Amino acid sequence: MPHVQAKQDTNLPLHLTVKIAPVDVMPGESYICGYGVDTLTAGASSEKHFHDCDVWWIIVNGIARVNDSGNDIEAGPGDMIYTPAGDLHKIEGITMVTYVWLEGPLKGEKRKGQLPPDT
Repeated sequence: MPHVQAKQDTNLPLHLTVKIAPVDVMPGESYICGYGVDTLTAGASSEKHFHDCDVWWIIVNGIARVNDSGNDIEAGPGDMIYTPAGDLHKIEGITMVTYVWLEGPLKGEKRKGQLPPDT
């Protein structure tokens, strides 16, 4: 049984208070190619960005506002948000919010990470 270990990141972007990400490579046969656990403070948000993969977010606690291609969604504990590859989006903490994110296989240009709107 594959076991992917994670650790808390100490080099955080300004909008996050906690970031946990894998330190091991995901198993090659997995449909999940990346994941993490992030915490935003109330009022903090990511920059608008997109990914070359589908992304799913599961809210663990708190309330978030997700803007996906111009549509605002308010999400709370247990809610899952799906963002298709290429959709411009951002997440904001209405309250302090912790969420798990899962990334699918890379598509298109297959660039990793958060991509700014002008790329």
